[in-house]
Amino acid sequence: METAIIYATSHGTTEKVANIIASRLDRATLINLKKSAHIDLSQFQQVIIGGSIHAGSIQRKVREFCNTNMVQLLQMRVGLFICAMNEPEFDNELKMAFPEVIRNHAISQRVVGGEFIIERMNFIERFLVKKISGVSQTTSKIDDGAISELISRMQIE
Repeated sequence: METAIIYATSHGTTEKVANIIASRLDRATLINLKKSAHIDLSQFQQVIIGGSIHAGSIQRKVREFCNTNMVQLLQMRVGLFICAMNEPEFDNELKMAFPEVIRNHAISQRVVGGEFIIERMNFIERFLVKKISGVSQTTSKIDDGAISELISRMQIE
């Protein structure tokens, strides 16, 4: 089954997760929304959409993609994931990241953890991460189990 893994990344974590997912699927095409203007979904049987949460919201390009392609997405197998670090808010962040109709249609939706990559952040981002989370050095909490669950659900036909 041909799978499109469509994502947006700010500091590289979502791209890292998208690559992990692609490496575990038989036929997958990675599509970075920041580099692709038009995406032809007709060549795919399923799509996995992902992004990262910053200040409680997913990237605008992910929201726009979902809204623009809503009708076609609702005719496909869909998986959703977010990269996030605020564990107490995981459920709410996942709920707010994607339109309700797509979430209800999705075969699988997971929070796959995340990373704070301090050296890729600007001064304001570093300040906010330290103030809110107390983290002052690069930290990775990617949840391989959640990634495996997402992939497993997408492989069931």
